[in-house]
Amino acid sequence: MKSLTKQIVTNLFKLITLKKFLILVLTVFLLFFTISTQSYSDQQKRLVIVQSIKHPALDDVTNGIKKYFKDSALSIELMHIVPAADPDLLDIAAIRKFRPHLIITIGTQASQNLSSIIDDIPIVFSAVTDPVGAGLVKDLTKPGGQITGITDMSPVDHQLEMIIQVHPEIKNIGLIFSEFEQNAVLIRDHFKRSSELRGITFWEASVRSGGDVTDALMEIIDKIEALYISTDNYVVSQVGELAKTCATAQLPIYAADLNSVAGGAIAALSIDYYKMGIQTGAMSHRVIQGSDPAAMPVEKAEEMNIAINVIAAEKMNVLLPMDLVIAADRIYDYFSE
Repeated sequence: MKSLTKQIVTNLFKLITLKKFLILVLTVFLLFFTISTQSYSDQQKRLVIVQSIKHPALDDVTNGIKKYFKDSALSIELMHIVPAADPDLLDIAAIRKFRPHLIITIGTQASQNLSSIIDDIPIVFSAVTDPVGAGLVKDLTKPGGQITGITDMSPVDHQLEMIIQVHPEIKNIGLIFSEFEQNAVLIRDHFKRSSELRGITFWEASVRSGGDVTDALMEIIDKIEALYISTDNYVVSQVGELAKTCATAQLPIYAADLNSVAGGAIAALSIDYYKMGIQTGAMSHRVIQGSDPAAMPVEKAEEMNIAINVIAAEKMNVLLPMDLVIAADRIYDYFSE
């Protein structure tokens, strides 16, 4: 009888021990699953890209950013917004509902709009000509606040030297700019000083929001020997029409971005905006990983390229120097009629 009782107790003990063991295993599994799920959630980063306007240079920045994160180890959920020139089209509520870890703004207008409204989410800007003048940062080396980024200040002096290389005897040069774009006004001032220092008379024509850039060109077309357009978002968006007018008038047109050369300008010494997008992605990655934007100096675009359009040169009766042709990183051989 005692032996039977002992056997029953032993079996019962084993059963209880097995039950505890199974509970322990289940508990460990659930804990591991919870930690794994939380870890995945922590790795998934939400990123918003807000682009000032739709045009090729800014599109290149966006594509460079997307390429960087596609090749990175980060898992990214992306929202891309192009509100055009109307700030009312910028849906701040939708951005907040998305709960981004970081906002990337492309262009001065988008950067100003977002930074004036949102101060509790880190912002990395790109393709902003004058971050201090635009009120985005206090200082290029110590931005302060929740924002830093990359400037695309054009190498205006070098761009003018390239034009002089093609036209050594030039005496009058013109520029069309958007009076409502802060970066365009800044480059206008710089280009004017650079021209006058070289003994070249500077002519300008401004265009208002919604205005036709070809109408602005007609104000100065009879006074100039060459036309320069900067990284002015509004003017660049109409470069094709400008190029056609210049071809008809046999007026050489030069630009500050590669895509404008594809659109009909003769040549440009330009920032590579696609590579600047990759640079922006790398900077954004550091912020996502915990770097403080306030302590991250504003960076300059690292890559420069020369582009020429041989058909545009032919249509505008310009003979390009051979050393410029040899130095070109991109050569375009088409012109949209």
